[in-house]
Amino acid sequence: MLAATSFSQTAETPAQVSFVRSKDGTRIAVECMGKGPSLLIVHGGTGDRSRWQPLLPLFASHFTVCAMDRRGHGESEAGSNYSLRNESEDVAAAVNSRAGPVFVLGHSIGGLCALEAALLTSLTGKISKLVLYEPPLQDLDHTAVADRMERMIHADVLQSAREQALVTFLREIVMISPDEIAAMKRQAAWPSRVAGIDIQIREIRALSKYRFEAKRMRGLKVSTLLLTGSKTASPQLKEATNSLMDTLPRRTLVVFEGQEHNAMDKIPQQFAETVTNFLRDH
Repeated sequence: MLAATSFSQTAETPAQVSFVRSKDGTRIAVECMGKGPSLLIVHGGTGDRSRWQPLLPLFASHFTVCAMDRRGHGESEAGSNYSLRNESEDVAAAVNSRAGPVFVLGHSIGGLCALEAALLTSLTGKISKLVLYEPPLQDLDHTAVADRMERMIHADVLQSAREQALVTFLREIVMISPDEIAAMKRQAAWPSRVAGIDIQIREIRALSKYRFEAKRMRGLKVSTLLLTGSKTASPQLKEATNSLMDTLPRRTLVVFEGQEHNAMDKIPQQFAETVTNFLRDH
């Protein structure tokens, strides 16, 4: 591993937003800044690419760092149909839009989308390394919670009901602590998370149908960094990380001590350094 990594707080080039078309024609927004090898970031379940904006300058001194809006989030179209396969095709399209090999960092469900994109070798063979932060992979049948969230939103159109539905998702599915939720509420990205909670409901339903296949994972040749927090409470997220450690042939694990599901917010410098060292280690 590299002994040290220096970071610039300002990008050498301003951010630029472009749009790519996924396999089904859905338009996907991608924001890029910096210079060097391409690093694509795939955000998690709530919000959009803006939740990564504080991290982009840290990566931009080493990479052309690109953050995409997943379908239905931010400036990306929702698409006429939804499936996790669509999501992985979106990631593949964003990867293919970049010149040369591409590193991919995925958080939460974005990690699952990134992982599945790497397995879609018929669509892209350009993913050179993966970084996966607690992707949800196993036994996540939370349709009852999704039903309850949907009733909250439909029963009351006020913003407070949407926020209540989001907090329900964070508490009961992601299982993050009240302190972590309070910290998220203070972030600039919180309003976009609340606004997009409807999209999260369809993703919860799709995840309930996903099944982890160890045989497929053993065939993945891409070098992968698995990230997790020592205080992550969700047993499903912990089990998923353990399963990937057991099945991926080329994997490394880093545990962020004292962190939960959002270490990039609490320890951004350490997070960026950990990811950068892995990606630059030949």
